[in-house]
Amino acid sequence: MRTEEDTAVTERILLVESRAGEGALAALGRAFPPRSANEQALFLSYNYADVPVGRRFDCCFRRADERDVVWVATTVVAVTQQFGVAWDVIHHGWKTLALLRFEPEIPALIRDLPEASTWFERPISLYISDSETWEVRTKAGGPLSAAP
Repeated sequence: MRTEEDTAVTERILLVESRAGEGALAALGRAFPPRSANEQALFLSYNYADVPVGRRFDCCFRRADERDVVWVATTVVAVTQQFGVAWDVIHHGWKTLALLRFEPEIPALIRDLPEASTWFERPISLYISDSETWEVRTKAGGPLSAAP
């Protein structure tokens, strides 16, 4: 178990690979609640810490250009893995399928992500974090060359 407090501020990002296609949701997302119009299921890469359902983030930004940021309230609604069992956290070091709520709506950065049927089909192309993490990462001129 690794807590957010034990993680460097610059590493506190959700690593987004792709949107989950309908086939993936049928196979893996059975434990998810019905989705609202402002919710999207995403394949996330290896997570930085144990992040609980209900955790809120402030922004989404491109891996290739971290200054290309969209400020949007983002909440972790539900989490699962390959067994389709609901988890109460995004576990440290795990790839997961997560249902995220974007308020007021799903931003274009998320809508424009390609769909996938599983992990590893797409590289990490987008980050989700809070404002503190984004500010620290971009202060030095980002993107960080050592970033995941």
